[in-house]
Amino acid sequence: MCSKGKTTYLEDLFLFFFLIFKFILVSFTSMNKSLGYIIYDFQALLMFISFIVSLRLINNKKIPEYMQGFYWYPIIGIVVLIPHFLAFHFFKKLYFVSIPINNISLLFHFSFLAFFIIQVIPNKKFFFLKVLFFIFFSLIIYFLTTKPLKDYNSSAFAVANLGLVIFCIIYYYQLFNNIPILNLRNEASFWVITGVFFCMSINIPINSIIDYLWGKIPYSYLSFFTSVGVLCYSIMHLFFIKACLCSLRLLKS
Repeated sequence: MCSKGKTTYLEDLFLFFFLIFKFILVSFTSMNKSLGYIIYDFQALLMFISFIVSLRLINNKKIPEYMQGFYWYPIIGIVVLIPHFLAFHFFKKLYFVSIPINNISLLFHFSFLAFFIIQVIPNKKFFFLKVLFFIFFSLIIYFLTTKPLKDYNSSAFAVANLGLVIFCIIYYYQLFNNIPILNLRNEASFWVITGVFFCMSINIPINSIIDYLWGKIPYSYLSFFTSVGVLCYSIMHLFFIKACLCSLRLLKS
């Protein structure tokens, strides 16, 4: 049983962090639109840089085998980004096209990154991994059918992100459970998976609650959460750029 003094201390500590969080939200609200545009454009810039750098991997047989087809992810990412970027900045009516494309691209996003992780997992248990992939892929399709394609499907994204995080955890468990003989600082797959793990882990709670919070809290607060998610995708592409550079550095050595 907690003493009164200890309870008061915990309440004060909780209030302190709550006030900090509220200050961040209020500060974000005051510059919501401009900061939202900056974060979105930052993501678009890093996606474009990732796309340009990854083009150097095309038909390059001297880089690690698992990276030889990695350029497809940034390429598809740019294809998905273009209509959404135009809708975000110029033609709002294009959301009618960009949101369905974004929802459908989730199947590629999950499949590509899941199979990338599977192929670099040290001790592959293909049957278990394939079953796990099939379960999450089926769930994504199911959640995509629960809402019209013209609406952003945060539930489907939450399921896809959860599946990728589980694959990342399996990779980390096997990697660190055995004494690694690799120099992880120069290992491209490690940077890709770390970027995926970081981004998806933070986006799971955001995608899980965003529909519930819609209409219950001010829109500016919702924008804060979505901007955090977008920023995480930006950081993920930064990790992808690092992975591509690691592959090209190995080519020169």
